[in-house]
Amino acid sequence: MQRLTGDEQAVMELFRAFLHGMEQRKPASLREMILPSGVMTRVTQGEVKQITLAALLDTVFPTQGTSELEERIYDPLVRTDGDIAVIWCRYDFRVDGKILHSGTNIVNLARVDGRWRISGLSDTARPSAAA
Repeated sequence: MQRLTGDEQAVMELFRAFLHGMEQRKPASLREMILPSGVMTRVTQGEVKQITLAALLDTVFPTQGTSELEERIYDPLVRTDGDIAVIWCRYDFRVDGKILHSGTNIVNLARVDGRWRISGLSDTARPSAAA
């Protein structure tokens, strides 16, 4: 397991808070953690899809719903250099306890006005055989 520096801990805490906000369906709290013009890139089954982070919060993370959402991350690798950072980790995304898809997350972050913000997300969403 990687021993994290202060900045590395800060970016991991932000990403964990982002995942928690997603699971709790709280897009308002998530907005404070992103750069709205940042981009989400999903590569799945040979297809590349992109959406701005602002649109992601508006369309993908609904505030209503009864499904239990959970994203588990594994073995995160964190690197920082001044005011930029990256997190690379394996993940699985679960709905009501069942894995919907899994793969790798890459999270890009930038420190803006002294606060870390997510500036980009990428993932490989491999559908679960049981999904």
